[in-house]
Amino acid sequence: MIRELIMKEIFSTVAFDLQPGERVGVRVRRGLALAVTGERVWLTRSNEAVDYFVHDGESLSLRPHETLWISVDGERATQLVFTLAAGTGSRVADWGVGVWQRLRAWTPRGVLGLRIG
Repeated sequence: MIRELIMKEIFSTVAFDLQPGERVGVRVRRGLALAVTGERVWLTRSNEAVDYFVHDGESLSLRPHETLWISVDGERATQLVFTLAAGTGSRVADWGVGVWQRLRAWTPRGVLGLRIG
């Protein structure tokens, strides 16, 4: 009998672009890290009095059940990549990002909310 090896998901990612002037609120459930590619972002975390600036190529460790408010701090777009812990919720997060991107296409620039993981 031949045993088939099955690889289990270790993590997954959710990525989307954020344009200058846009702000997004993100509720983190199983997020491990946020990586930024492009313009630096201005980030505020729930339950913290200080703000963060995350530059191109940098990452920020995430805490379960925190809320992030993120905006681009510059003139160019940036890509946000959230790394998620394994679990079935990552498929839901992927679906949520797709819905968010469709909403963004017809919503005036402003604040949109998103739940990650």
